[in-house]
Amino acid sequence: MKDEYKTKQQLIAELAELRARTQRYLQIEAELTHSENFYRTLFENSGTATIVIEEDTTVSMINSDFANFTGYDRDEIIGRSWTLYVADDDIPRLLEYHRKRRLDPVLAPRNYEFKIRNKDGGLLHIYMTIAMIPGTKQSIASMVDITALKQLEKEVLDISERERQKIGYELHDDLGQHLIGIDVMTKVLGNRLQELSPDEARYALEINHLVKEAIEKTRRLARGLCPVHLTSLGLESSLEELAATTSGIFSISCTFDCPRHIPIRDNTLATHLYYIAKESIHNAIEHGHASRITIELLDSSGTVSLSIMDNGVGIKDTSKASGIGLRIMNYRARMIGAMLRIESEPGGGTLVTCTFNRERKSADVHT
Repeated sequence: MKDEYKTKQQLIAELAELRARTQRYLQIEAELTHSENFYRTLFENSGTATIVIEEDTTVSMINSDFANFTGYDRDEIIGRSWTLYVADDDIPRLLEYHRKRRLDPVLAPRNYEFKIRNKDGGLLHIYMTIAMIPGTKQSIASMVDITALKQLEKEVLDISERERQKIGYELHDDLGQHLIGIDVMTKVLGNRLQELSPDEARYALEINHLVKEAIEKTRRLARGLCPVHLTSLGLESSLEELAATTSGIFSISCTFDCPRHIPIRDNTLATHLYYIAKESIHNAIEHGHASRITIELLDSSGTVSLSIMDNGVGIKDTSKASGIGLRIMNYRARMIGAMLRIESEPGGGTLVTCTFNRERKSADVHT
């Protein structure tokens, strides 16, 4: 009876423990359900297009904001690779980020821009913030459609470039011609005064010399404001002149190399490239203290690269390189659909490379 009583007591205790354990399990399950509902609601109502990406590049979760601005249904996205929706020229870069992020999140940028092709075939410009989900190989990405902003930025820059060219032409064709007229008149005046008053003649010729300097300064200003003209050799001749002018003004070695003619007939494209080269040279001299700069324009099967190399001190951390000049260079590159890379060379110096497809013109922006 005593053993039987102990057995009953043990059963009662085990049953009580089982009930307590079951209660704890139910509580944990309720908490997990609450947590899942909380984060799912947060995910769905974040206010930005958000997706979860698996290691194999497939999309496992999306919210309604992503579906709305791309035009795709959930079943057209979930379980498929994000590479199906990204613009072709952005895929290699994003795949490299995807790979590096899973090796070490710090190896890939957390924020960057790229383009998504929506269901109608239009390109949407996207600004994305992405991070790894702790303890997994998944990443979560939040996206904002900046297409309208890119269009506005492009219009503002186009207006700025048109005004710059207008001022350049006015300096060359109006003020320049006016000064040339004064140059001729002062020269004639100096010659006439030779017989009447040699001292006055020398004074007139000094004025003539100053006018000639003003003409040359006006021409330099005009070339600086509107350096690339609508000719088949516009960019090449302008870069060659930029190299020569840089060498003369700063007393350094600045050369331009273009093994064969590269026809770039889009003046907007050529103008952006010229100013990227000009800003790179300015940075090499001002910040890099370079004494030798090489500008190269190369074409490999339709892919054109503009490179500016210097022997200066270089940039210690190119990922943290900032400044309005560099931001404008990056912006100009985006406007022409080009890829801009700034690298610090192992032996010192900086290499700036702008690569683009010659068949493409300015970056397409669809509103």
